[in-house]
Amino acid sequence: MPRKKIVNKQPTRLYCGLDLSLTATGVVIINQSGVVVHKQVIKTKVRGMERLFVIRNIIADIYKRFAINFTCVEGYSMGSRNGKAFDIGELGGTIKLFLWSRKHDYYPIPPTQVKKYATGKGNGDKNKVMLAVFKEWQFEGTDDNEVDAFVLANIARAVKSNIVMRKYQAEAIISIRKEINKGV
Repeated sequence: MPRKKIVNKQPTRLYCGLDLSLTATGVVIINQSGVVVHKQVIKTKVRGMERLFVIRNIIADIYKRFAINFTCVEGYSMGSRNGKAFDIGELGGTIKLFLWSRKHDYYPIPPTQVKKYATGKGNGDKNKVMLAVFKEWQFEGTDDNEVDAFVLANIARAVKSNIVMRKYQAEAIISIRKEINKGV
């Protein structure tokens, strides 16, 4: 009699990174092995409340299609210019309210920690982050928003699991876990 093949029935854990932007929101979902299962840059030509509505609905559709276990959202940049701080705050509030209302586990990550996890330094321009991400993970996003979302997805994975990482990445994760445990 042939032996039955034993199949591991554990569900695959999925981690999402959201880099919220009014002009190009980056979304990346990776699995527990770090493989990208979805990536997208959300762009829309509409403005005002309609833009918030469209971005929220696209993200809601993504969360319907994927059973995401944990999400990291890039926190606000305190150096926002051109009066856009309120607009990006509205987008952040809209998406965080969506995640909270659906009981999705998420956490905001300061931009400096995103850069540190990617490059080893908390201050770096977009090109340095994109180059570091390509060198480390061979991930080439369509723009810096998608690359930041990829880093955020990897941070989500690292926060929720025990993976091997570089020393500076571990330092960033320790700091992030401390903030999460504070309930910030």
